[in-house]
This record gives sequence, C-alpha cells and structure tokens, in this order.
Amino acid sequence: MQKTINAKARKKAIMAAGIGNFVEWFDFVLYAQFAAIIAIHFFPSDNPTTGLLATFAVFALGFLARPIGGVIFGHYGDKHGRKKALSAAVLLMSIATFAIGLTPTFDSVGLMAPILLVVWRVCQGLSAGGEYAGSSSFVIEFAPKGKKALYGSINPIATALGIIGGALVGLIMSQLLDPEIINSWGWRIPFMIAGPLGVVGLYLRNKVEETPEFQAIQTQVKEEKHAPLVEAFKVSKMNMLTLFGWASLNGLGFYMLTGYTITFMTNAAQMARPQALSVYIIALILFSFSCYFAGKLIDSVGIQKVAIMSAIVMTVLIVPAFQLLSTGDLATAIIGLSIFGIVMGFICTITPLLMVVLFPAHIRYSASALAYNLAYGLLGGTAPYIATYLIAETGNNLAPAYYVALVTIVGLLITLTGFRFNKAVQSKHKASNLVQSS
Repeated sequence: MQKTINAKARKKAIMAAGIGNFVEWFDFVLYAQFAAIIAIHFFPSDNPTTGLLATFAVFALGFLARPIGGVIFGHYGDKHGRKKALSAAVLLMSIATFAIGLTPTFDSVGLMAPILLVVWRVCQGLSAGGEYAGSSSFVIEFAPKGKKALYGSINPIATALGIIGGALVGLIMSQLLDPEIINSWGWRIPFMIAGPLGVVGLYLRNKVEETPEFQAIQTQVKEEKHAPLVEAFKVSKMNMLTLFGWASLNGLGFYMLTGYTITFMTNAAQMARPQALSVYIIALILFSFSCYFAGKLIDSVGIQKVAIMSAIVMTVLIVPAFQLLSTGDLATAIIGLSIFGIVMGFICTITPLLMVVLFPAHIRYSASALAYNLAYGLLGGTAPYIATYLIAETGNNLAPAYYVALVTIVGLLITLTGFRFNKAVQSKHKASNLVQSS
C-alpha cells in the first residue's frame, strides 16, 4: 500500500528531478554547442566538413552508449530504487564533462586526444542513458492524480533550461572574450563548470525520499529474484515498441533542435555565433512554455489526441521552419526555430508520461530506459551527423527537415499501432491518471 504523499515531499522530488536534469543536459549538450571548435582541436583536417563529421561521429557514440547505460541504471533503479540510480547518473555525467574540459588536444598528445574524448563521451552516454527514464519515473510517481503529464513536463523543461544555461555561458563568453581566446582555451570553461554543478545535483538527490510507488513494491522486489529487463521482454514487448516509435521521432527532432541548429545557423546560414545563440535561446524558452501547456492539455484530453496532433503539425511545419532558419536573417530565424521549438515541446512532454503509463512499477525503469535509449541512440545521436552529411551530399539546406518529416511519420505509425493494444492510452478517461503498478 502506498503511503500518503505530502506537498513538501512532492516539492523536493520536483527540485531533485529538475536540478538533476538541468545538470545532466547542461553537461551533455555542451559538446554539440562547441562542436566546430572541438573539431579543430581533436580532429584536425584540411577539410572543415571532415573534421566536423568526425566530431559529430563522437557525439553519436555518446548516444550509442545510452542503451547500455539504460540497462545498467535501469536494472539498478528497479532493484534498489530510483534515488540511488539517479544520484550515480548525475555524478558520472559531471565527472566525464569536467574531464573533457581538462583533456589535452591533438597537437599536445596526438591520437590519445581523440581517444580520451571518446572515453569521456561514452561515459556521458552511459549516464544520460540512466537519467531521463529514471527521472521521469521518479517525478511522475510523486504526482497527484490528474497531474501526471504536468509533473512529467518538468523533465523536458529542466532539460531545456540546462541547454539554455550552456548556451548562455557560450553567449556570455562570445561577448567577453576574443574569438582567438575562445578557440584556444576559452571553450574549456563551460566544461569546467560541470564539477560544482554535479555536486549540487548529487546533494539534492540524496536529500529526497524514494518514490512512493517504489517503496510500495520494495519488499516484493527484494524477495523476488527477478530480472526486470527479462520480464519486460516477456510481458511488455508491444509497449516497449510503442515507446521506441515515439522516442524515435522525439529523439531526432529534439537533437536536431538542440544538437545541430547552432551549427546549421553558423555554417549553412552563415550567421554570427552570438546571433545564432540568441535565436537558439529564444526558441528553447518557448519550448519550455510549450512543455508546460502540453502537460496541462494531455491531462485534460489524453495522450493519443495530443500525440497525433503534434506529430502531424511537425510533419507539416518542419520544412517551412527550416526555410525561415536558412535565410540567415535574425528575425526570420527566430520565427523558424521558435516554430520548431514549440511543436517539439508537445512531442517531448508526451514521452515521460509514456515511460510511466506503459509499464508496471517493478520493471518500469528498465523497460522504458532501454526502449527510449535505443531510439535516441539510433535517431537522436546520429541527427547532427546525418544532417551535416545530407547537406554536404545534396547541397540542399532543407534536406535535414525532410528527414525529420519522414521519421516523424514513421514514428507516429509505430506509436499508433502500439496504442491500439493499450487500454490506458485508448481510454476515454484521462490517460495520465492510469499509471500502472505491480
């Protein structure tokens, strides 16, 4: 039987999930924001596109490590609690990011430089693999009835705020430091901030209680020698496929938005970096507000209607949004990227709720982490690389937008197929109220 949750416990859970996500994604996306500079120092080449592709390949490696991290942290979180797993995840992320800031360049240590970069990036990927699914379960398991999606929106909002924080650091640096200093050693500063931020995230997560749903099943979990992931494949294969489908279009869209568009604006659209960062920050602020309103809407009308609506709108508007973004004009770029960000807010708010409503509590972390991170590894992590490659091969700046539209359609079809077999999603009742438990 679950114990009653008081307002103070909920507030602490929101803070722990939000700050932890902020730290994780402040750290994780710094790499993408400084990709062009990292390419020069770690993958020197006569062809700038070749160096950038190598840098984005390492970016993708971090994502390919995410399913492994999902399995490791998911198993630990289902067996020993969300709190312990999430504390370990934020600590690993901060250490790896701090290490990137200290790593010597290719000119200093030769081939060892990119090897070390790969190691740290893989560690970041392992951490990220355990973070989002765990924090989604964590915060939604604390949510009151009728507000599951609204509480779930905390995760994408905190993620966006972490990315905005990283972008603001980059913008401030571009205003205060000469480009030569940034390119030489200044790019390391944001990575060095990861250490203190990680300590804050770890402190807050250690101060919060374990989730009431996990406490309710804790005795059962200790007594049973079950393997959560093995059980998930036995009883929740269709639901894992459903989450994979939605996370595919979510992952591609989100990392096209957050991991690639700065590079697109500075390279393809020839915008100055401070302007590109300003456009980026405005779009992510609007993304955050969009997540909040999406949470309220989902709690009101259910998951399925909002999923269909948001995916269709993305398919229709993504090409026009990239057309506006590719002009290089500041005002036009703000409109284009803001359209992209607002629609992504709705798409990203659906994902945390699906992670919870599709799976019973005792396998939830493992099942959702693997399905989600497989999709993000395949589609999200490769997004900047494929976008750069498509433009280089076709000469068409809109090629990445067509790619997003195609994956959105396919991901929606997979998701809707899964929805047909899930009564919690189909129900006339508010789907966000139907959180399963074991």
